[in-house]
Amino acid sequence: MEPGRFVAETRFDGAIVSCLAPSDVVGALIPRTLHLERPADVPQGRHPLVFVFGEHRASRVFFASLTLETGVRFLEFLVAVPFVRHGGCLAVFLPRVFAGEAITTWSGNAHYGYSKRMVPMEWLGNTFIVTDHDRTLLAQATVEELGEWRPADGIRGTAPVMDVGRLPVLGRLADGSLMISAFDWSFDGATARSLRASVTVNEIPALEGTPPVASGHASGSLAVRGMRWRLTWPERARAD
Repeated sequence: MEPGRFVAETRFDGAIVSCLAPSDVVGALIPRTLHLERPADVPQGRHPLVFVFGEHRASRVFFASLTLETGVRFLEFLVAVPFVRHGGCLAVFLPRVFAGEAITTWSGNAHYGYSKRMVPMEWLGNTFIVTDHDRTLLAQATVEELGEWRPADGIRGTAPVMDVGRLPVLGRLADGSLMISAFDWSFDGATARSLRASVTVNEIPALEGTPPVASGHASGSLAVRGMRWRLTWPERARAD
């Protein structure tokens, strides 16, 4: 990715949780024009599903040759489906993002098609809570961090938890058009450790009533501090 394509950058403190869910459940989260492409190491009838939640800080935006510090901090809870095929492109699709900041919510919906919804959220101890404005529970994640914090710049691999920051990202605008963009996750200067987590999402019909998601070291799920997260400008996705 060319540096000039980036529009914004934050430092992220939070959790990246990977699990395997029934393929029919995950398939219900993506548009009919997209198709799941199961990785070779994933059992038949299952597909990866990734949750990313925590705080963005040290926000900056890039305009021409300028880098502008915004001072904005916000919480976010992201639901991601990796290994989705769109024509010749293998990508990540975002069926829902819960966001805690107005401008990023508007831009995420108007330009990127990220299906963002601005609602209250907070950490309560080791549990991340997302609620509607009437306090209806929309999602929650309870984490148990394992081991010591260590430098994260040596993290490598192709587990779904890493692929969210490696593959192109697809979103769908209100008119049904698909937009493509990219995240760029850098672990230089960040720290990380493994975690186990239980995640439930009540707001998405396909996920409501499904068993809690259990993830741990084998899935590559991570707690991270200071991960650089950059975002590119969006473009209209073309099926090649």
